[in-house]
Amino acid sequence: MLSKNIKIFKSLILFLLFIFCNCYSQFNAIVTPLINREYADKLLNSIKNAQKSIYVIMFQTGYYPEYPESFSNLILNELINAVKRKVKVEVVLEQGTKNSVKEKNLKTGKYLAENGVIVYFDDERKTTHAKLVVIDEKLVFIGSHNWNYYALEKNNEISVLIESSQTAQFFVNYFNKLKKSCKLFKLEKNF
Repeated sequence: MLSKNIKIFKSLILFLLFIFCNCYSQFNAIVTPLINREYADKLLNSIKNAQKSIYVIMFQTGYYPEYPESFSNLILNELINAVKRKVKVEVVLEQGTKNSVKEKNLKTGKYLAENGVIVYFDDERKTTHAKLVVIDEKLVFIGSHNWNYYALEKNNEISVLIESSQTAQFFVNYFNKLKKSCKLFKLEKNF
């Protein structure tokens, strides 16, 4: 019964996305719904195949040294592997005023920066609640998935993959605009 409900739900989402994209789309795009664990699988594969650039804006992340095979760690490690392949990787993280978000993001930011990823923290007077990844200026992942244990492995979450150079460029421009109001994370400096 559950699998039948999931299939019906997926069909409904696809239908609504088809209607939305065909009636209200500003850009031509292929849109794929990513429900729950599908997001991490598709994102990991796309990061592994990145050739030019990866831009990330993430509200909450989690780096878990004690769980090296967690989806969150796998994603972070693939970003690091991308840097080793000479892919440009830039990440904007929420600085947060809540201790748990700030603490997790600082730990993740430090780990990424130590391994060559360019990391920025947003202005602490503003909340950056977005969850966005743009790969090679043609793939856009956007939705509700944070990069932490619960979002990637336990919660009901929904995101979409948008395949569109125009949409990707729109969000790269947004990333670059947001980045101007952020602080570059430097390892020797604590927030």
